[in-house]
Amino acid sequence: MPTNFASVQTHLERAQAELTGTDPATQQLREAIGLLMDAALKAEFSAKPQVCEIIPFPRAETGRSTRTSHHG
Repeated sequence: MPTNFASVQTHLERAQAELTGTDPATQQLREAIGLLMDAALKAEFSAKPQVCEIIPFPRAETGRSTRTSHHG
């Protein structure tokens, strides 16, 4: 099952928002969550793309106009 990166991002954002204190421990936790968010984004966009099968679309018959619009 692939990772739901959008859900991961949402949960980390909520966790970070709950840390409202100004003490050093809270600031350190907010920074740590920020690093996790960066790592999640990096993992999402560097993930190996899934192999997809390309299905050819049938071509229009010759002799018939392939234009579908009368706007130029």
